[in-house]
Amino acid sequence: MRKFLTLLIFSIGLLNSQFNHQDKLVIKRTLGKSTVTVDFDGRTNETGFYHKHIDFGIAYPFQQSWIVELKYRAQYRTKEDAWSLERRPQVQLIKNINRPNVKWQFRTRMEYRIREGKEDEMRNRSRIQIKAPKPISSLKITPFISNEFFFAPKTWEHYINWCSFGFDLPKLKIGRPTIFYKYVITQSDGEWVPSYTLVFKLTI
Repeated sequence: MRKFLTLLIFSIGLLNSQFNHQDKLVIKRTLGKSTVTVDFDGRTNETGFYHKHIDFGIAYPFQQSWIVELKYRAQYRTKEDAWSLERRPQVQLIKNINRPNVKWQFRTRMEYRIREGKEDEMRNRSRIQIKAPKPISSLKITPFISNEFFFAPKTWEHYINWCSFGFDLPKLKIGRPTIFYKYVITQSDGEWVPSYTLVFKLTI
């Protein structure tokens, strides 16, 4: 199993050098009943390394299956060969529903986008995720699929859609790896423009 996981992670790294990819490191620590999270994210597309951000968040559970989380993101993207900063205070609400055959998670997030050279705006992101309740097969992977809807400010028009599917791998000494494929369509000039990303996440 260890040899397989090592080979798989190596293969993902090799694929990442050829395709649009996103690499995430998520650090989680408990603080009483709360969970403190730090999230590092880097993304590369056909133009090269174009996106990086760091998130800070604190989540608090209530009513058994509900979670409320306050987050702050500092995001940088390349613009005319320079990094442009966007700051995002965020609040999100999560509802978990665990059934014998499937785990459901519903998440809605409001974020205020403070942008350089553009007007500030509020945006909503809402996600539905379905995950296997426990690992399957001899590989002990846990598959999932999710869809995230982005709604434009003011008009509440659905203008971005993320569909993701992948799996959590067995926990290693360094943390738990997750691999998934993200298919994104964005509305531009009245047309839906597709893109894709291969994502590797390590949670420690």
